Amino acid sequence: MGTLTALTTRSSRGSYPDVATGFTRLPTTPLAAVPAAGSPVGSAATALASAPAPAAAPTVLPLPRTRGTSPTPAVSVPAPPRPSATPDAPVLPLTRGDIPQLTGLRFVAAVWVLLLHASYVPGDVFARWTAPIAPLVAAGPLGVDLFFVLSGLVLTRAYLERLGRRPSARGTLRFVRARMARVWPLYAAVTVVFGLWCTARKVFGHDGVVTWQTPQPDLGPLGWLRQLTMTQLWGSRGIEGISFVLPAWSVSAEWLAYLAFPLLVLGAWRIRNWPLSVLGALAVLTASPIALGSLMSADSGETGAWAWALRIGGGFTSGMLTWLVVARIERTPQVELWAQRIVLAVIAETVLVAYWAASAPASAAIPAADRLWFAVPMFPLLLGALCLAKGGVVRFLSHERLQHGGRISYAIYLVHFPIIEITVVAMTRFPALAPNSSLAALAVPHVLAGSVLVAHLAYRWIEQPARRWCAPRS
Repeated sequence: MGTLTALTTRSSRGSYPDVATGFTRLPTTPLAAVPAAGSPVGSAATALASAPAPAAAPTVLPLPRTRGTSPTPAVSVPAPPRPSATPDAPVLPLTRGDIPQLTGLRFVAAVWVLLLHASYVPGDVFARWTAPIAPLVAAGPLGVDLFFVLSGLVLTRAYLERLGRRPSARGTLRFVRARMARVWPLYAAVTVVFGLWCTARKVFGHDGVVTWQTPQPDLGPLGWLRQLTMTQLWGSRGIEGISFVLPAWSVSAEWLAYLAFPLLVLGAWRIRNWPLSVLGALAVLTASPIALGSLMSADSGETGAWAWALRIGGGFTSGMLTWLVVARIERTPQVELWAQRIVLAVIAETVLVAYWAASAPASAAIPAADRLWFAVPMFPLLLGALCLAKGGVVRFLSHERLQHGGRISYAIYLVHFPIIEITVVAMTRFPALAPNSSLAALAVPHVLAGSVLVAHLAYRWIEQPARRWCAPRS
């Protein structure tokens, strides 16, 4: 994200089991998953213990400084291969598809980002409505880091055995094609439409502003090429003036992580049987560079030089390590209880960090925008615990409405900022919509609801059909 006004102080139901990933405590033991004893799946696995494993199935009114975040797209996981039962494998029941509570979390994070960016609309209407939770709204930059960790976790869950155990050029190409089919079509559609809007502002406008960023994005042929190949961020020290749609910087960062993933997963496969305490400590440490950078550099925060590289590199790798831990933990009632407690504790600490950041005076040694990053090392704990927990938070995030919200979260992210920018342009052109007018006050909730509605339509009519058409066939 960039640095817009929100921090101008400078700042379904029930539990959902995970997929066995093929961990073994002995490197020479065949990969297998043993469901919990006494469960129906466990009984079936015991009955098959002596049978050979079946073959695997194919599986100007200037806005304040700008911020942007991007949710990681939901990952659809193919059916895992049926395992043979061995006593040394991790005890996790088999399942298919996404983890509902993580899908619901995507929607919560997307709304978090949407509220942050809605606070950039001129006038004090939104600020008055959200005053009690203003520090939480201002902490919206953390949403992108949450999505980076989540992305590493779900991709490792889906591809660890396929790419880590049996690396191949064909498998790598299929992975890259699948990720491109997931993120590029809707991204390209939004980029082209808003790029044309920016071009029209440049041609017909009189203020020289094409989008509220400093510097302005490149609208030349090379700029368009970099936008459409999702490489506009690569080689850039900062994130402002990089993308037509400001928050799309993180889509470019994610694309870089996807291309590096086939190499990263080879390393993850080779350390998968390290002690859980070591892997857990590494998961927290790899999520910490952005927090450490805020302590060691005055040029920090989300717009600091190369801060985006620390965020995507640390968060994505942390998510990968988090799954290595989660996949080897046996789900018992005691584990589920403690996981639920960890989830609640991390949520409480994140809220505390947000209010602590908002309270930072201008003369603080650690400014508000840098204080936020102290919450990031807790995200691997949050996501890992959510995978294992059972209770109220899991039931809430697994609600049918939040599931759909999670599925359209990528579309919410891509469409909401153009809607906000167009609204602000209207406020500068039409006196009836001037900031703090009655119509402007009415526009704010319509921006929020309209973003979700347009995202739903984009998901249904662009994202889903394009993904079916572009995705590799099994």
